[in-house]
Amino acid sequence: MKKNRFMIAIACIVFVCAAAVVFLSAMGKKPYRNLDAAQIVSANVLLSPPDKAVEIEDIPELVGYLKDVVIYHQDHSYTEYDGQGVIFTLTMEDGTQIELMAYNPFLVIDDVGYKTKYGPCEALNSYANALLNSGTANVILEEPPALSVVSDNTAFSALSGTYSWQKKGVDGNSISINGDSAHPLDCKELLSPPYETQEAAAALRFTEEPDTIFSVKCWSDEYWGDPAASSEDVVINGTAITLKPGDMFMK
Repeated sequence: MKKNRFMIAIACIVFVCAAAVVFLSAMGKKPYRNLDAAQIVSANVLLSPPDKAVEIEDIPELVGYLKDVVIYHQDHSYTEYDGQGVIFTLTMEDGTQIELMAYNPFLVIDDVGYKTKYGPCEALNSYANALLNSGTANVILEEPPALSVVSDNTAFSALSGTYSWQKKGVDGNSISINGDSAHPLDCKELLSPPYETQEAAAALRFTEEPDTIFSVKCWSDEYWGDPAASSEDVVINGTAITLKPGDMFMK
């Protein structure tokens, strides 16, 4: 009889322990509750769609959102879902990086998916979209934005020319990139056939609008193959340019 009581006692302990595990799992945990903003050197967030990344300057504000995040059990079924993911990349003071994606109802931390509490995850998503839509956050571009010229309701892609580009690395320092190309006067075969328009103006459309367009140059068609030929200035008003009559090409 004593043996049966002992077995019953063990069964009760096991049941209580199992119930405690289930209870704690249901409560979830906050993986970033002890995160300190001083531990983060830099941070950015990529929103997909629209596949744009912005720099996060107010690190304490980001940490405030991360502290509220709650995760439950591992769940990798997020790969079966469609929607917007916002991917935060944190560069820590020890040189390591943490990547986490808010993808409600999941949070993916360094490629490990977890079911997450809806409210804090949605707040992270809204925070990232607010940064992108603010118009004041620094958009991170790996290379110069693509340019299209629009006239008479038709858009044509422009060739990329020589450029000097700077971006901020994960350590916060600037990285310089230089791209080279042939002179526009040596690119006739790449610009054929020419585009004809009856309009007197065209609009310059970039995948990411610049703060300022400093200059636009044009040459007469007669100067093909003569890189030493002098160019003419094109009148610019914001992102609109005035077209010159005749066969011209621009850079």
